[in-house]
Amino acid sequence: MATGVALAARHAFELYHPPLARPGRTPQNKGLPVRGLSVLTTRDRVNLDAWIVPGEGPHTVVICHGMGRTKSSVLGHVKMLHDAGHHVVAYDMRNHGESGRDRKYGSMSERYTSDLADVIAAVRRDPEVGAGELAVIGFSFSTWVSLHVLRRLDTAVAAVVCDSGPMSDTAGGLRDFAALRRSLLPEPVREGAGYAVYRRAFSRFCMHMLAVRNWPPDLTGVPTRLMFIAGAQDPVISEAQIMAVADRYPEAERWTAPQSMHMNALRFDGAEYRSRVLDFLASSFTAAADRRKEAAAHG
Repeated sequence: MATGVALAARHAFELYHPPLARPGRTPQNKGLPVRGLSVLTTRDRVNLDAWIVPGEGPHTVVICHGMGRTKSSVLGHVKMLHDAGHHVVAYDMRNHGESGRDRKYGSMSERYTSDLADVIAAVRRDPEVGAGELAVIGFSFSTWVSLHVLRRLDTAVAAVVCDSGPMSDTAGGLRDFAALRRSLLPEPVREGAGYAVYRRAFSRFCMHMLAVRNWPPDLTGVPTRLMFIAGAQDPVISEAQIMAVADRYPEAERWTAPQSMHMNALRFDGAEYRSRVLDFLASSFTAAADRRKEAAAHG
């Protein structure tokens, strides 16, 4: 039993503090223009490393990758958005890629949410990519960050696309996530009571570290348009989990990619993914710009 609890604590910590990954591909590998951006977090002065990929503009999409990955994992989306004419900003979350690392055990939801707010603020200050409307695309773990951040922004973003998340039942989803590690666990923890202890402890440690509150967030009065994308074949976060969150926001768009698993709809349902996401962003940017013009006319 003690072994299961100890492993669960270690794996929970590693969920938010994954091992360093090897350097990945960059926008230059896809022939895209790129310049660097460093963002020092206001909460605890961790440096976040980002790419700015300027497009025709005027609007910008900020991309937040999934847990355990880096900004290199979203290069396909960077190219898709750039080809559509948008500026794109992709950043490494804290403890990932080329961003700084912490050894913190608690308040991880607040840390990651505050970090995204800092990135959005830095983008708005940038003279090249901050003049138009902004949107956010979050993947898996980052989808709940992308929703939570909306309550703390002084200026609303036009849209948020939640790809492969979030979970409506976070604790239950984490227990399911623990099952993905099962074949890698030591034999005494892989079956029976040992596994049950590990699975339950992993979820509890993760929830304690996350310290997420008010979920799903009340977005009454927030004009940001929302889109939720699930993978019909996703073994990590089920369509039911994602759409249960979407149900809290009746005006949100939703789509289940029929051939896709976790965070790979652009690969397995590419044509429809491009069409749906780009059309959603285009209409959201237009609506936000019209709203801003109307407010200025009455202002």
